[in-house]
Amino acid sequence: MNDSPAFYALILFLSSIAGASVFVLTRKQNAQWLKLLLSFSAAYLLGLSFLHLFPEVYGSGINGAGWYIIAGFLLQIILDFFSHGVEHGHAHQHSHVSMSKAFLASVMISLWIHAFIEGMPFGGLEAGHAHAHGHAHTHVSLFHDHRNPLLLGVSIHKFTESLVFMALLIGSGMGIKKSFFWLVIFAMLAPLGAFTHHYLLGSGLESMEQITPKVIGVLIGILLHVSTTILFESSEGHKFNKYKFGAVLLGLALAALGT
Repeated sequence: MNDSPAFYALILFLSSIAGASVFVLTRKQNAQWLKLLLSFSAAYLLGLSFLHLFPEVYGSGINGAGWYIIAGFLLQIILDFFSHGVEHGHAHQHSHVSMSKAFLASVMISLWIHAFIEGMPFGGLEAGHAHAHGHAHTHVSLFHDHRNPLLLGVSIHKFTESLVFMALLIGSGMGIKKSFFWLVIFAMLAPLGAFTHHYLLGSGLESMEQITPKVIGVLIGILLHVSTTILFESSEGHKFNKYKFGAVLLGLALAALGT
């Protein structure tokens, strides 16, 4: 595999930096535009999962494909418990006193694991390719390159995630420089996941046909949890929000156009 994930890694990294920078400049984490952006990205990732990623994982031929999806879903439930909802952009407010070092460490470690897994597909998905096996037989991989459409959704997700994470760090009483230090560490985890997957494929330790569908399966489970949490959260006063609904429809429409 020669297709380096450097471009994807850079975009993921910059998306995280951008989200944190927006909070530092505006000091807002609950603006209406952010809620709409969350709804759009959740619907987009959910649509992409159901319309493109699900069929390819089940069509890849790996044993127990559904178990990888369930594993990702259960893993995110556990991570969400320790991260207190930063992944879906709605971390609960805590006082300075309640934000102990142990509390912040649990949030950081959970986010690191989450980000690492999110970045892994960008080191392994590649366009369908052919392998000659003799007897005039050619095998064509069922996996297509969905990194570009996936990049849109995950980048927006990293933007909102890092914005809330930076708000949490600064809200704990941590200085901006130290907060940005931990934010940069977080921003590097998704690229690290991409390069790790890329290395496993390039080293020959794992084949694309074996590891990539498993990685995508776990990612689907994570995205299902994060997306449904955002979309099914109660609106203020349980009122129908036409703007949120419009953002959801737009996200689903763009996911349907993904190739």
